[in-house]
Amino acid sequence: YAAYSFDVPLANTTVEVLNYVFPEDSANSVWATGDVIGQMQLFSELFGEYPFADEKYGHAQFGWGGGMEHQTMSFMGGFFYELMAHELAHQWFGDLVTCGSWEDIWLNEGFATYLSGLCYEHLAPEYWMPFKGAWRGVVISQPGGSVRCTDTTSVSRIFDSRLSYFKGAYLLHMIRWVCGDSAFYAGVNNYLNDPDIRHGSAKTPHLIAHLEAASGLDLTAFMANWYVGEGYPNYVVTWGQESSGAVALRIDQTTSHPSVPFYPMPVPIRFKNNDQDTTVVLDHTFSGQTFDLA
Repeated sequence: YAAYSFDVPLANTTVEVLNYVFPEDSANSVWATGDVIGQMQLFSELFGEYPFADEKYGHAQFGWGGGMEHQTMSFMGGFFYELMAHELAHQWFGDLVTCGSWEDIWLNEGFATYLSGLCYEHLAPEYWMPFKGAWRGVVISQPGGSVRCTDTTSVSRIFDSRLSYFKGAYLLHMIRWVCGDSAFYAGVNNYLNDPDIRHGSAKTPHLIAHLEAASGLDLTAFMANWYVGEGYPNYVVTWGQESSGAVALRIDQTTSHPSVPFYPMPVPIRFKNNDQDTTVVLDHTFSGQTFDLA
């Protein structure tokens, strides 16, 4: 290996990032690994300071594709932006708090995938919508499948990229949408700082309890549909406008899998013309529901 370090300044400390790379790749690696500075600063701002700041963080290049996080030193098959963010995110979601069973693997992989997307949202926003579109395409490529791991004897099912990673990340994004940003980030931070699970393990009900406490919502039905249930909704929106400008709108929904007959969700509808650009969030509680909007 060729070895080199650089520092990441955080609010309360500075963290060394120690890198072990193949000598023939060292020039490119020195350039690419610098992206982890902004990523660590972002995650520390959103989820609390890097948990192992009194030691270090680092990368060790290895010959497999993808990566494998280890506490304070991630094995890397390459130094790609999303991959570095994903393995760094595991220092919070996977190492600081570890999933308590394979059934709950999404607490590791869904979060790490979502945090790689948050790097786009906050640091490179031009890639945020394409990234979400790519997740969506993978998730809906098949009609079924739950985020909850239904066969913990199968390595391929545990680490199913469509379900544990991408649908798990989308589940977090939808929880954020339902709860609102303030409650979502407060709940997740309270989860990470819960003394019963910090530097230990957690299961899905631990996370949901903190999100419910922060938001004041009951997420039981939501999780039954989106975490345990399979598939996804499809929407058809029809509308008409009167001369007064009032809009009559109808939202129909079908689902891709019979395990969930209907997904109650807040549905954003955007109205735009030459003079106005407004988004209205409608509480969609049954298929065929109509709304009158002035």
